[in-house]
Amino acid sequence: YELILRGIDQDKALSATDGPDGWCVLEILCHVNDFEGIYTERIRRIVDEDRPRFPNVDHMALAAEGSYKSQSLPAVWAQFVARRRELVAYLESLPDEAWSREGVYSDGTVGTVAELAINAGLHEVNHIEQTMKALGLSVPVDF
Repeated sequence: YELILRGIDQDKALSATDGPDGWCVLEILCHVNDFEGIYTERIRRIVDEDRPRFPNVDHMALAAEGSYKSQSLPAVWAQFVARRRELVAYLESLPDEAWSREGVYSDGTVGTVAELAINAGLHEVNHIEQTMKALGLSVPVDF
């Protein structure tokens, strides 16, 4: 993400969208940042509690409540980096048996610490692609 955002200022982050009705780069990053916090909280709860239940998250309500377009790109990026480092450090500290502990989503689906950790990374990758589309960048095929 850092390489993609290098040189992107607040104006560009607000004007570059992934389509006519899409989110701008700043909104995408705010969403990724919010969900990094959600993944971290859920993983910690799974480790600390016996099969905690997780409410459904309305990402559009989060965007409205967080006033995504009024946030500062550098501040959001810094918070995301701090959250990701915190999550990675926490995951690295876990004993092996913690990775298979479970939490329950609102629809009854069960997820483990391992699955949530993987999903946190995949969520970021998905939105990196969305950000690149918004910025008109393409992924090199020979990486």
